[in-house]
Amino acid sequence: MGMRLQCMGLAGRALFLAALTALSVGAPAQAREPSGHFVLQESCGLPHPSQTAIILTGARAAVDFSPGGEGEALVLKAIGAARTSIRVQAHSFSDRRIQRALGAARARGVDVEVILDKTDTESFEQHKPVAAVIAAAGIPVWIDGSVRIAHNKVMIIDSADVITGSYNFTYAAAYDNAENLLYIRNAPALARAYLANWNWRRSCAQPYRGS
Repeated sequence: MGMRLQCMGLAGRALFLAALTALSVGAPAQAREPSGHFVLQESCGLPHPSQTAIILTGARAAVDFSPGGEGEALVLKAIGAARTSIRVQAHSFSDRRIQRALGAARARGVDVEVILDKTDTESFEQHKPVAAVIAAAGIPVWIDGSVRIAHNKVMIIDSADVITGSYNFTYAAAYDNAENLLYIRNAPALARAYLANWNWRRSCAQPYRGS
């Protein structure tokens, strides 16, 4: 390249360097544009919740880690203790014991509603879709399908307690994966923040009507 530049005039060298710079800048930009890039297009009935800073006074927390933990038992105990309401956001919700616990809560009069990812409307391993199983228990189900993945793993119980973490409500999360589960009790201000997000995502979702 050095000999080539020496043989060029000043104007020629300037044009050559400009072209070389354009190629070196343009190529990586094209590489960063994957084909089929997801474009978020959603219409929500509620505005995005504002970021909230919360001081947790009087709250209590339990933490659990998988594999080899007791996360499933912790979730089941929390559902069993619910008195008034349970709001769920879940992705890949395949744990039938937790599904049945929600159905039992609904049967004893607890107000239960669930928001699921769109993948939970599909059959898997010859099982009925998760959305169909939960809806069959009389629980209203919403599908948050406009985002790439509805990846929340949250339960809000009695407008005061919050379960969250990386832990999906699945057998794999309980027994196979490295996961964390956080259960915060007596934290109504925190629960209100999570409820605001739950209500926002429901306003973006569609009610599940079956396949």
